[in-house]
Amino acid sequence: MKKKHTNLIVFLVLAGILVVFYMTGESYYEGLTGKSSQEKESTEVYQYKYDMIVDGPDSPFWQAVYNCAQEWAQQNDAILELKGSGKESSYNKLDYMNMSIASNANGIILQYSGEQGLESKINEAVQKGIPVVTVMSDAVRSKRQSFVGVSDYQLGSAYGEKVAEYVTKDTKSILILLKRNIDDMNQSQIYTQISNAAQAKADSADSIHITGKNLLSTGTFETEEAVTDIFQQKDKIPDILVCMDEETTECARQAVLDFNLAGKVTIIGYYSSEDILTAVEKGVISVTCDVDTDQLGRYSIEALTEYQKEGRTNSYYNVDINFLDKKAVCEMRKEERTQ
Repeated sequence: MKKKHTNLIVFLVLAGILVVFYMTGESYYEGLTGKSSQEKESTEVYQYKYDMIVDGPDSPFWQAVYNCAQEWAQQNDAILELKGSGKESSYNKLDYMNMSIASNANGIILQYSGEQGLESKINEAVQKGIPVVTVMSDAVRSKRQSFVGVSDYQLGSAYGEKVAEYVTKDTKSILILLKRNIDDMNQSQIYTQISNAAQAKADSADSIHITGKNLLSTGTFETEEAVTDIFQQKDKIPDILVCMDEETTECARQAVLDFNLAGKVTIIGYYSSEDILTAVEKGVISVTCDVDTDQLGRYSIEALTEYQKEGRTNSYYNVDINFLDKKAVCEMRKEERTQ
């Protein structure tokens, strides 16, 4: 009887040790990966692993794109991981490209903005059998498989038409805030299209001073400072401010409120976050460019899926854009309330 009791104690001790080892291993895995064992098991059922590398992955814009892309990825036997330079990261897109190549990702979705060295990394990935899809801006000289977005010519023309609508006889200056190198061939198409449309609306070719400011290398804090600096120089405040990305639009919205210039500076913004739409409703932002984030996410996965299955894919997927002014936003709100 005593022996049986001893054996029971030994069994319970061994069982306890095993439980401790399991829990320790579980915690260690979660510490390394940030995932539970259940999440680990769920990722193992997918055949492909894709990486999405962008600027500001925590922004509402890229979160919306990622959510749609992840849904489509899982429907096509793939899992998608969002990576990028943001407030919590000291890595840039070049670093994340190196990580994706080293980990042999099955595909990369990359927001290309003309950064030095990024084209060669795209080519390196492709040479190693990793398809690359560029989004929003195209790396035309690279070996990328596909581009998903709006061509710079189309985007510049659309913005140009909208800028021209707000040009009046009193318009003296227009400032275009860019997130890519203005010397880049594709980026200059945007600048040129906007400039041409604005000058065509003016009475004479020299009546409007149009400039572009490059914010490519700035982070969130630096972008805020750069935009604030524009409004601090009272003699240089533009009549029309054109923002080509969500972050710059948010900074411009806050700056005109801080300097009590709402309605005095025409802001042509980008994207349709809740803050931006509210600013349009209140007249702080005159109009904003709404990009179809669902299409952007879905087409990116479609391009990678087609390449995995067929060994080729379409070189270009066009994404819809639409401009929302106060009237359009009010109608949108009304439709939302009736649903």
